[in-house]
Amino acid sequence: MTDTTKPAVEEALAPAAMVKIFNPVLRGLLSSPLHGIASKGLLVLHVTGRRSGRVYDVPVGRHELDGQLMTYGGGAWRANLRGGADLEVTIDGRRRRAHAVLEEDPDRVAEIFDRLLKELGPKRANRVALKVNVDRPPTLDEVRAGTAGRAIVLITLLD
Repeated sequence: MTDTTKPAVEEALAPAAMVKIFNPVLRGLLSSPLHGIASKGLLVLHVTGRRSGRVYDVPVGRHELDGQLMTYGGGAWRANLRGGADLEVTIDGRRRRAHAVLEEDPDRVAEIFDRLLKELGPKRANRVALKVNVDRPPTLDEVRAGTAGRAIVLITLLD
């Protein structure tokens, strides 16, 4: 049954305390010979700060849609990808060069999330950090409302 007190689609991020504990574990695991345990749905972005030069090693969910590798762009680190940026990613246990483009246009972001939700199904929406609170496929407008302020990182592997 649908809960009318909740939006049809809403953000469903892990609690900050959990992220703080699990991110170092995931960074190590995804770079180790044991990466196969988690590699199918995760990768690590190695993003260099444009002003600070600091490298942010960010474990993120990975998705593919029409052959395009992508992830959810959350956190302050995403500003370093505006306008496109070269970076490295650890994917399938290997560190590789890549180019990333941050997509922040709300309509385009909603379209991408809508397509991902259709591919995954509402019960697996948590794979893209969303929660679907209706017992039917959400409309594009409902997805747009639930993804407001979010971004998508489009990744092209270079080697």
